[in-house]
Amino acid sequence: VIEEGTGRNARFQSQGYMGGKTGTTNQFHDLWFIGLNDRYTAGVWVGKDVPSSLESLGSPQMDIWKKIMLRTEKEKHPDS
Repeated sequence: VIEEGTGRNARFQSQGYMGGKTGTTNQFHDLWFIGLNDRYTAGVWVGKDVPSSLESLGSPQMDIWKKIMLRTEKEKHPDS
C-alpha cells in the first residue's frame, strides 16, 4: 500500500525495504497504520475514548508512522 495504494502518504526515500497496511473501522471511528522497514515494525492507532467519526482528520496515523520511521532511518544512516 505504500507504493501504489492507500498508504502512499507514509512513503519516503529509504535505503531498504518498506511495507505497510492501512485500516479503518466502520464510520471512521478508528484509524490504523501498521508498517515496517528492514529493522522495525510500528503500529499507529488514532481514535477517541468515545467513538465518533475521524474522517475529517485525513491520515494522521500515516503522518505519525512516517515521523517515527524517518527517525529510525537517521539512526541507521546518520550521514544521509
